[in-house]
Amino acid sequence: MTTNLYTEPDCPDCGRVREWLRSNRVDFEERGAAASAEARRLAEESGCGPAALPLLEVDGRLLTRPSERELGLFFDRPLPREVEADCVIIGGGPAGLTAALYLARERVSAIVLEKSIPGGQVNTTALVENYPGFPQGVDGPDLMRKLTGQARRFGAEVLYPLEVSSLRAAEGGRHEVRCGQTVFRAPAVIVATGSDYRMLNVPGAKELVGRGVSYCATCDGPFYRNKTVAVVGGGNSAVEESLFLLKFVKEIHLFQNQPALTAQKHLVEKLAADPRVHVNVNSRVLGLQPGSAGGVAGIEVRDTATGREQRHQVQGVFVFIGRTPNTVCLQGYADLDEWGFVLPRSGSLETARRGLFAAGDCRAGAKAQITTAAGDGTVASFLVRDLLREREEPRAKPPA
Repeated sequence: MTTNLYTEPDCPDCGRVREWLRSNRVDFEERGAAASAEARRLAEESGCGPAALPLLEVDGRLLTRPSERELGLFFDRPLPREVEADCVIIGGGPAGLTAALYLARERVSAIVLEKSIPGGQVNTTALVENYPGFPQGVDGPDLMRKLTGQARRFGAEVLYPLEVSSLRAAEGGRHEVRCGQTVFRAPAVIVATGSDYRMLNVPGAKELVGRGVSYCATCDGPFYRNKTVAVVGGGNSAVEESLFLLKFVKEIHLFQNQPALTAQKHLVEKLAADPRVHVNVNSRVLGLQPGSAGGVAGIEVRDTATGREQRHQVQGVFVFIGRTPNTVCLQGYADLDEWGFVLPRSGSLETARRGLFAAGDCRAGAKAQITTAAGDGTVASFLVRDLLREREEPRAKPPA
């Protein structure tokens, strides 16, 4: 393991990180940041620029201004049994990181708990073309890396990988969030766990994600201008996204495994009115065929009524068979709809449980876009700020 610590003499946090590494017997090399082109490159990559110091690089992974808890997780040291904060944010995607950024700028002690790596599903998107301010598009992982660094720059802690197992009420109107042997307590919790697309589980589908298979028409539709595509699904999302795709594509073959489309009648009628759409009901997808250039060349389906199998030539496959929210840890603690999405109170992001908020794609009615998730995170941060002001209690100590 190669560990480099980039510091400057006038950096107030550099000594703290240096001493933590020494006391925990981590071998590292300390380098002056001002004279290092590599340090400048890494600082820019983190999204923080000069504010990234102290900057820690471990085998290509970056930590900017790490807290002691972040260092502990990074170097596989045990977390404290109990951690107090003003706000715990479950999920480190666009909603959670935006909330953390806003709260940290208000000097609110905010801790983000992310089960994988910060960024959520955006990390799987090579090119984000509909995020404001980037006319040529922006690399998804790079965008999330910069957002993570921006939140850390203002003092938010981003702890990962750390999966939440359960929530329960605590004394004084607080919430307990359990992760393994550690309990986090806070008067405010923002649930920003996101949701996962239900994947098409047939041969070729997983391998071709991002190379002809998409789960977002808004994101990828423009790439299929004047091409023939398949749409898998027959509910509202499938039909709405098909209508959107018609702005770009030449032709759509829609496959629904049930005897009829289940979308709302007016949507079905609107779709049926366009001659470029070919609806195939009772159609079960068997597999996808890759093309010689690496993309999708065709889709194989079986008519479940007749047993007939057929191959359709398409250049792209859009899958809309539903989303699964990551809300297992909330069962019994928050109101969920029949699909498991969090139900906030009408006109608010706060749930029926005081101090528990839902933001982003895990919220019922969310639009599953980066911008709407970030907007939810912003609104949730203001609601948390108002809650803390109402409580008028001492703030948790900011992370060291």
